[in-house]
Amino acid sequence: MSAHRVVLTGASGMLGRSILKQLVDRKDASVLALYRKSLPLERTANIQHRVVDFSRPDEVDGLLREFRPTVLIHSAATGMQIPRPGHAALREVNVELPVRLAEAASRIENCSFVQVSSGLAYRDQGRPLRENDPLGTYHAYGATKAEAEERLQAMARKTLPLIIVRPFSFTGEGDFGTRLFPSLLRSAAAQQPFEMSTGNQVRDHSSVDDIAQGVIAAAFQAIPNPSESPVFNLGAGDTRTLRELVEAVIDQLGLKVDVRFGVRSKGAHEPRFMVADPTRAQTELQWNRRENIAHAVWRLARTSLPSLYIEEPPRHP
Repeated sequence: MSAHRVVLTGASGMLGRSILKQLVDRKDASVLALYRKSLPLERTANIQHRVVDFSRPDEVDGLLREFRPTVLIHSAATGMQIPRPGHAALREVNVELPVRLAEAASRIENCSFVQVSSGLAYRDQGRPLRENDPLGTYHAYGATKAEAEERLQAMARKTLPLIIVRPFSFTGEGDFGTRLFPSLLRSAAAQQPFEMSTGNQVRDHSSVDDIAQGVIAAAFQAIPNPSESPVFNLGAGDTRTLRELVEAVIDQLGLKVDVRFGVRSKGAHEPRFMVADPTRAQTELQWNRRENIAHAVWRLARTSLPSLYIEEPPRHP
């Protein structure tokens, strides 16, 4: 039996797919990837794919008892595309679902639970954020992530070995929809102006593959004292404004696009300063970012818009 038996939710999302890619053919890991709808075409020896009805606890319990995971990584979420789901849908997916899954994991012997939360759960401090900074935000997505953490922490004090990872912004292969970099690339491909807010908000962006590596490192660590529920920020610590970041990516890619700053308003309750202090992950997980954010955008363009001409930037930061 493999040392790490991983159940993964959100396997069809950008982060989930990157996690799977990094676990393929690892001799120390067996994976059960769970999906709401269709299964992927790819098949590998150490990864099973199953469609599951998450609204049926008995079905989830049966799968976990059969697979006997050592860790359940919950990366499924909703609410980062525009328009966002309503409040009820946000809470069902981002709060109630992880609580139900954590309850199921708590019934499996020696199974820990990894909650993929978000840097958006923090209260804006105007500086890089540390794991012991207070949570609390009016941002719709961030608020549900903060609520889920509170509920899971209460469970962890009793029956659940819990690990929380808080990724900050990320992009790469599999990014899509209304998010920043897919939208920028589509505008360039269509030779249309790309309209943005002023871009004076500070955002910490990483490669999705770096974030996935951090999630796996957290999931596979030994927890000395499970009742402490360790929390890890995953971010680059990059304090550039969004405008500076976008302009740097455009320059490194040689991208031809007319960016119009200040045309759109910022989203409701968007934090002004959202940057990770990644010291704990660097120290305890030996995790460091390996990929330049412009290179992650380059890989996204190669897979989603292969006809778009761009230059390959340096891979490493």
